[in-house]
Amino acid sequence: MDSNSEVEKSGPRRWDLRETAWLVTTAYGAAQWRKAHPSARSMVDRPQFCSYHYHEADGMLTEYIESRLEDGLWSALEDQQEFSYLMVKIRANIVAFVQSLHALADTCSHMLYYSLALDVAPKPLSERGINANSVLKLMEARRPSVSQNFGRLCDSFRAMTSGASYSYLAALSNTSKHRSVIRPSLNEDMTGERKDRWALLLESFSYDGTFYKESDVREFMRSEHDRIQALTVDIGIELNEFLKSTQTSSSQGP
Repeated sequence: MDSNSEVEKSGPRRWDLRETAWLVTTAYGAAQWRKAHPSARSMVDRPQFCSYHYHEADGMLTEYIESRLEDGLWSALEDQQEFSYLMVKIRANIVAFVQSLHALADTCSHMLYYSLALDVAPKPLSERGINANSVLKLMEARRPSVSQNFGRLCDSFRAMTSGASYSYLAALSNTSKHRSVIRPSLNEDMTGERKDRWALLLESFSYDGTFYKESDVREFMRSEHDRIQALTVDIGIELNEFLKSTQTSSSQGP
């Protein structure tokens, strides 16, 4: 889960944000890139925040387990204040992770809306109306008339906000933000049947008529971050490829 200020990385695939800046500026002008740039930059910032919060929570817990719990969870009772404060810090990092990761979809919608100059349409969206659903709808309406690159861009953007893992992320983020923090608890496997002796389990909860069972939050944080970061890279690459294809078409003329 690594990133830097210029390029998001996922294996051999790289999204060059500087190329995006050049392509948007060339296609639509410097003023258009000034509108797109804050969101594009945040598509780098948000994964960095998520990586930081994940490693903070995981590192603090791992250090505590290795230094304090060799003899079992009952050892935490020797200093309940220390353990309670540890769990406060872990909860804070989990909530920050979840909300930053969930925000990526709407951040991406702003980047695409302005990078594709969708705001110059006769009926542009209001600022509050720019979100993943509304922008994807606009993109899908354009899909039949543009290149294959655009279709791949639509598919990757849709994948970012679909599937069971994203539904859980959205429910977790909205519940924690608007209703109550979903708390984790440290669980010790005394049977030896589980792969890991220690697990950090998020309590079960219900949201919008759906029940979500108890889950291993460290595994969820790792897998969902990796899934969405990979899609972030794909979206950036496909955006660049589409913008390059439109410029090639323009240069060739009718």
